[in-house]
Amino acid sequence: MSSTPNGPHDKRKLDELGRRLSDLEKRAETTGTIPRKSTAEPNTALGSAMKLSTEFLAALVVGGGMGYLLDGWLETRPAFLLTGLAFGIAAGFFGVFRAARRMQAEDAEKAKTAPTLATRDDEDED
Repeated sequence: MSSTPNGPHDKRKLDELGRRLSDLEKRAETTGTIPRKSTAEPNTALGSAMKLSTEFLAALVVGGGMGYLLDGWLETRPAFLLTGLAFGIAAGFFGVFRAARRMQAEDAEKAKTAPTLATRDDEDED
């Protein structure tokens, strides 16, 4: 037994529910009962390493795969495979470099907005 949708009536119900949930979330954030949503999660070292290695490996596989297919199609066994691998390595290095610069820029932006610790004057202790 399947239920039939009521069309505009169901959409109004969903819109009303969404509005009520948004209002509840805003009230909870202002009263401090739930923490504010963070805009971005911090990058972990393992996550960054996985992202960079995946970027490199994907470029290498695509370049090598295209070379392998071209070799099979044109019957020139190692020529296009080696050329594709070389282009894959170059594209992998370029992609890793670009991703690393992007992550570095994000970290620098986070450092600007991060709270700083108060420094202590060690010279006054003598």
